[in-house]
Amino acid sequence: MAAITLFLLLNFLSILSCATAHAEPHPQHQTYIVQLEHDLQKPSPFPNHQSWHFSLLQSLANPIADEEMFLYSYTHVMHGFSCRLTEAQLSEIETWPAHVATYPETLGKLLTTHTPEFIGLSHDSGLWLNSSYGEGVIVGVIDTAIWPSSESFHDQGMPAVLEKWKGKCEEAEHFKPSYCNRKLIGSRLFLKGTKVGPGSASDESLSHGTHICSTAAGNFVPGASYSGHAKGTARGVASRAHIAIYAVANSESENPSSVDVLAAFDQAMGDGVDVISLSIGVDVPSPYEDAISMPSLTAVDRGIFVAAAAANNPARWALQNGAPWISTVGAGTVDRSFTAQIVLSNGAMIEGYSFFQLDIFAADVPLYHCQSKLGCGSSSLNRSEVAGKIVLFDDVDPEGIHTAPDLLDSGAFGGLLVTNHPETLFHPDEGYFPMIALSQGSGDTVRNYIACSPGGAKVQSLRFRLTKLGGTPAPKVALYSSRGPDAVNPSILKPDLLAPGHQILAAFSRERPYTSLGEYSVVTDYGLLTGTSMAAPHVAGAAALLKSVYPEWTPAAIRSALMTTAYVVDNTGKIFTEQQTDEPMTPAEFRAGHIDLKRAMDPGLVYDLRTQDYVDFLCGQNFTEKQINAILRQRGWHCRAELKVEDLNYPSLTTTTIKVGDKGPGRTVKFRRVLTNVGEGKSVYRATLENVPPTMRIKVEPKRLSFHCRKETKKFSVTLDVEEDSPEKVYCFLRWTDQHGHVVSSPIVAMTVPPPQ
Repeated sequence: MAAITLFLLLNFLSILSCATAHAEPHPQHQTYIVQLEHDLQKPSPFPNHQSWHFSLLQSLANPIADEEMFLYSYTHVMHGFSCRLTEAQLSEIETWPAHVATYPETLGKLLTTHTPEFIGLSHDSGLWLNSSYGEGVIVGVIDTAIWPSSESFHDQGMPAVLEKWKGKCEEAEHFKPSYCNRKLIGSRLFLKGTKVGPGSASDESLSHGTHICSTAAGNFVPGASYSGHAKGTARGVASRAHIAIYAVANSESENPSSVDVLAAFDQAMGDGVDVISLSIGVDVPSPYEDAISMPSLTAVDRGIFVAAAAANNPARWALQNGAPWISTVGAGTVDRSFTAQIVLSNGAMIEGYSFFQLDIFAADVPLYHCQSKLGCGSSSLNRSEVAGKIVLFDDVDPEGIHTAPDLLDSGAFGGLLVTNHPETLFHPDEGYFPMIALSQGSGDTVRNYIACSPGGAKVQSLRFRLTKLGGTPAPKVALYSSRGPDAVNPSILKPDLLAPGHQILAAFSRERPYTSLGEYSVVTDYGLLTGTSMAAPHVAGAAALLKSVYPEWTPAAIRSALMTTAYVVDNTGKIFTEQQTDEPMTPAEFRAGHIDLKRAMDPGLVYDLRTQDYVDFLCGQNFTEKQINAILRQRGWHCRAELKVEDLNYPSLTTTTIKVGDKGPGRTVKFRRVLTNVGEGKSVYRATLENVPPTMRIKVEPKRLSFHCRKETKKFSVTLDVEEDSPEKVYCFLRWTDQHGHVVSSPIVAMTVPPPQ
């Protein structure tokens, strides 16, 4: 299972997160956070703050005797508690001398609607309206088990289950077939291999543990080992598509058995799915040994689109799911960030990044500048110096920051962490403590203020749980996203596309703790996840929309439409950069670009592929007959011709050579391609080349393609000459444009790479 980074959801209120608060709220009660004086000391007879706070509530004129009405006791983020109160009880509490403030319960807004907007979907026009939000399409998700009670699976407004559906909902421990509905139409468990294999785990139900998240199928977003689905009002990418879950792992086994994956593929194809989304990868030396590559080709042969995560390792040769019949997806960032606002006592206001999930009260909190790296190391903070203060750290290393536990143990109120890349600083388990990552510029503002405040620098106020849209630059290539090349077929540019994969909202089970808040376990319905495992289901959802509009399109045609309409510049007009280094990227990292569903519905031309094309490709790759039998899982195949890798009708044109010595070899490569007209009946396309470097010479023949009707095909060739002293990565773009406004774009890339280790 691809590793993913787990982030805390900003806009869920922790009061509702207490696993013990199961009682139905009384109509006249409301939930409040009550903050008490920070320096108020717990009387010694009470073993902990919770028992003390509860005793205070029992002393009211109308005492709270029901422990289930008492939710949390807070001792680190603030001094106080949360509980359900009547207006009379609240009024009495507010007369206590120690009372500081009261915060009524609030519900945050879910933000999952933003990624569909970010990839070009609109309720007013375009692909959503033309596809009726994916109606008539079934998405099979092969991943971990699900939490069926999530609102992601509600079926309000869903059409009836399709007659072609042959699947079912299997009963399992804690999972009943009645949990399925018109949205969740299938659920099956495949854990036999996991149970008997190395590290086998006990049986988990379909409803427990982790679960996939996939914008693929609608009311929910993407995921992998800890994932889920977006909430009711969040429509996802294909909200009227049906979902079928094929669980091949549970919360205790994130490495699914190949026999289980194969069984899931087999069942999904038999059940009648149209799209398969998976965030699973395996390291194999060739596709005939790959439990994902082999069944994916069979699925594609049956017209099923397969989208798979590229893995979360940017090192060379680390890419997974790189077979040419799989649509391989890398991760990009979005223009949304989760922030906090700091107001210094001199009136200066600065903004930083934070995943802290509570609103807390802060007024004139002292600042402490931890200047010495030796004095600010792990577990070395002096409690007498930092207790009750907000600690400023300089030049924090994003690779090794584990500051939250140290601050918590030292009694600090919070932390300000200055770093070159604040948006990538925090780890998942640090969202329980009020920490804020600051840029160097903001850090300078705080440092200068502290230096000029001999009487003592203070933070006037803090605000958390803020969401900022329209951030620049976006998208970026996620720092963890695998970039290839594929070890099996390095001359096919993989992954194919980028899609949103950073900080994506996903559903979680309330049956298991999500994180900790002091001594308490916290549960939630939704949290933020990061990884290529979150990006792949966006593409699966996009495929569901296109398949609803164009049911006759092959999986290759759908992939082509997404690739040739992708964009390669961010919202500042510059070519994509890397998330952490801000260095400019090339198609060697971002491939065809980032999906744009405004344009993908009308691509004009597509590079199509059929099963026989893949057979001819395999015949040209020096596989033995036995190996091809294994890949195709049949013996009735034949080679029309041995197809060279550069002639596979792919939307990208790539040549990769293994580096020998200090110089990359010069080369001449000829690519042959076929374009199919899916746009206007009569159109004339002209070829243009953009960004051609001095060491690359290209010839396109012919330069003009005339089409007279739909489905008409035209051939062309591209001859590429690369000089011997060319840089390791050189690229340009071939674009076919017509009189109707279509732009069909393909990257041309020449790479020289070191051999695999």
